[in-house]
Amino acid sequence: MSSLKMYNFNPEPRGLTLPKGYTVVKFSSETDIESWAEICSDGLVDPQTAVERFHSEITNADGPDAYRDTYFIEKDGKKIATFTVVPDMWSTGLGYIHMVACKSEHRGLGIGKFIADYSLHILKNIGKDKIFLLTNDYRIPAVKSYIGAGFLPVDYPTDDGTSMCERWQKIVNELKIPEIEILDNDGNFLKNLRCEVL
Repeated sequence: MSSLKMYNFNPEPRGLTLPKGYTVVKFSSETDIESWAEICSDGLVDPQTAVERFHSEITNADGPDAYRDTYFIEKDGKKIATFTVVPDMWSTGLGYIHMVACKSEHRGLGIGKFIADYSLHILKNIGKDKIFLLTNDYRIPAVKSYIGAGFLPVDYPTDDGTSMCERWQKIVNELKIPEIEILDNDGNFLKNLRCEVL
């Protein structure tokens, strides 16, 4: 099934902070690949192929540079979350927030909200005003964080014929969002989605 796409074409970082005791550090050595794999194995990627996924998603992908773009959040010297902030993904000219993951025992503390906000701050500071990300239907807390950071759902043509509007409608209902704009693939207003279960 195709990923859900979200756009933020007017980033307004909110200046959120991490909970006390958590800090942001950058990817700094090849040993960080194991930390990335461990974090991402907690619900984002298959643990058996996590290191391979690092290379396919970051090392060998068109856009990211691990040393420039990949970050971790640490608590007590241990890496507990990761995210990659790409200035130009797939030569689109758009900024991209990529491979966001947090260990389950640290979820629910606002770390996802911070990551979305911090990523927008990084991209805005380098002059990026058009940013996108891809996510999945099952990542409801992440979607909620992205919406809170100003990202909007996107309807785009898929190879498998799935309806993005139908999938987004289910998420709007689950999150009980009264109303949200959905954009077309070019970033233009398409229509409003309204919660059907209020």
